[in-house]
Amino acid sequence: MSKGKIGWGAIAILAGVLLLFLLGSCSGDCDDDSEEPAPKVTATATVTATPSPPGSQVGALVDTARNQVQQTGLLVAFHDASDNNQAPGGDWAVCFEKATLSKVDFAAVPNGAPCPKKDGQPIPWPKMPNITGTTYAEAVDRLKDVAGDVDIAAAYLDESAYDTDNVSGGYANWKVCFQSVEPGTALVNTPEVTLDAVEKGEACPSSKGTYKDPTKDPDYVAPDVGQPEDDDSSSSTGGSGSSDDYDPGDKGGCPPGGCYNPCPPGGCH
Repeated sequence: MSKGKIGWGAIAILAGVLLLFLLGSCSGDCDDDSEEPAPKVTATATVTATPSPPGSQVGALVDTARNQVQQTGLLVAFHDASDNNQAPGGDWAVCFEKATLSKVDFAAVPNGAPCPKKDGQPIPWPKMPNITGTTYAEAVDRLKDVAGDVDIAAAYLDESAYDTDNVSGGYANWKVCFQSVEPGTALVNTPEVTLDAVEKGEACPSSKGTYKDPTKDPDYVAPDVGQPEDDDSSSSTGGSGSSDDYDPGDKGGCPPGGCYNPCPPGGCH
């Protein structure tokens, strides 16, 4: 009887060990099929493209520069490159530019004006040269890049001359006597200049507003030709009285002009 009980006990212990072994070996592969699989996660990266630079716009007009920059997606701004602090117009020219990753700032001046050396400095307008004594053709050549129309006029009021920017016309060799813009004056916005001149070999007048022939001047006054000579009796020394009014007094004597003697030399006969 004791042997049989021991056999059954050993069998029970062996079965328990086997069960534990089976449970342990299934722990990693025996998941419940009823559980839903975990959702898959997809990460998406957003990339923002950097706008391409528009290229240098120095020298371009403001409207042109604005259009070029706006096509790249960058912001654009403009300001006066000089010390005048004016609002740039579309026809102004770009002198300086400053670009960042999001914006381009242009500094501009009126079209035709020279750029300052640095942003915010005065515009270096050219100065009017002294061109008196030169020919009209030489003056036109010297002023072609700094002035507007260069006209010629006659220095004498009773002569005529007119031409504009002509270095080979009939007035090319006329000599400049006066200029409408004084030497050293800033030529702001290329002003017009008038040159008063005379024909080659002619002398310049002493001043503007002079007639070469003075008699053609409306205010001309003929010179005084002199007064007629006075009568001898009224110009004699001692007064202008006549002999009829003369009183010789106690001492006698002749009246002014001498004593009247009807007799010829040698006495009367």
